[in-house]
Amino acid sequence: MSDAAPPIHDVAHLALRLGRLMLLNGADTAHVQQAVLGFAQRFGFQAHLLVHAEGLLLTLEDATGFRTKIGQPVAGLAVNMDALVAIGRIRADSSDIAGIERQLDAIEHAPRRYPPWLVVIGIGITAAALARLFGGGWAVVAVSLLVGMVTQALRQTFTRHGTNPIAVAGLAAFGGGATGALVMTLLPSESPTLCLVAAGMILVPGVPLINGVRDTVGNHVGNGIARLLFGTVTVLAIAFGLFLAAAIAGDNLPVGAHFPPLPLTQDLLFSALAGAGYALLFNVPPRLAWACCLCAMAGHGSRTALIGLGLDLPLASFAGAFLATVLARLIGQSAGAPAVTFAFPGVVAMIPGFYAFQAGIGGLAIMQAGAATPVALLGETAGLAVTAMLVTVGIAIGLCLALAAPFPSSATPRGAS
Repeated sequence: MSDAAPPIHDVAHLALRLGRLMLLNGADTAHVQQAVLGFAQRFGFQAHLLVHAEGLLLTLEDATGFRTKIGQPVAGLAVNMDALVAIGRIRADSSDIAGIERQLDAIEHAPRRYPPWLVVIGIGITAAALARLFGGGWAVVAVSLLVGMVTQALRQTFTRHGTNPIAVAGLAAFGGGATGALVMTLLPSESPTLCLVAAGMILVPGVPLINGVRDTVGNHVGNGIARLLFGTVTVLAIAFGLFLAAAIAGDNLPVGAHFPPLPLTQDLLFSALAGAGYALLFNVPPRLAWACCLCAMAGHGSRTALIGLGLDLPLASFAGAFLATVLARLIGQSAGAPAVTFAFPGVVAMIPGFYAFQAGIGGLAIMQAGAATPVALLGETAGLAVTAMLVTVGIAIGLCLALAAPFPSSATPRGAS
């Protein structure tokens, strides 16, 4: 950076662009604010930033005056850990304005590291691993592999054509669920429930839900509610897609189905496989993908062990998320990457999609039955909804506390956490 301060409008433009890219790629509101304000201060400006779900409003001020600028709209939210790692490097170096502009151009237009076909295979493996983690037999696991691949392929196709993300989730769930239901007709002795739900579990907007809780508890209530609402509506769209798929295939999705837990060794193995698939989906740099598997094993494995010791699911999920995120921070300090690069893939597999979908399906069944709804169905649906909510909150709070806990000082950038 040169001795002369760059023009205020250039700094405002780049600060807003940096913040927008962070929002688009999975950062929560607090760290977007931290990044943008710190960026402006590097160039000698005091900054005031207002982050909305739809965009950013920035005011820069120095001795000569101030400038207020509105950023471009934030349309759609994805998760791209490679981009967040690169943004963290920009924030840590001392490039001049022109150099930062070029780096942001490269980040915004960079292709994803993994080809779509590899992500399809990886998410198929994740769906199969999640089905096994819920106690599915090997035939169900094999069908879930196919269901996951079909679901991800549909999601990529619809997204590429600019379809609304909530509609993408519902349509992909319908296509994947219908595939699973039809294939499972060849296996009449097996329950189709997990194959159908496998199509939904991989579509759950886990990162927006977690960030929604983080924003809400971090005094960014408006953004938190917006993200939680987006996640909730997406889950309902997925449940509706699965409900239609089951109805067309002539299957009933039972509300309140329960499956036995896996032995801990199998839990660790399939948690690692689920984490690997999410590493591909979230575009984690290849050199860091192994850490996602390790954090997934730590989080899900510790939750399973604690449940076996008698701890409730929400508390066990909180502890698992906390442990996985502490491990992510330790790895991040040594690898020079933000902790969430590993924490999100490590905890998303614990998001209670199975309970949320069953609650959504129960709600649809209540709608159909109307006044004739059995009391048992009402109670089971309410219990599933509360379980899904408490587990999600527990995961998010465990992640928040682990990220906020004091750690030894390090030069590692914290841009994406």
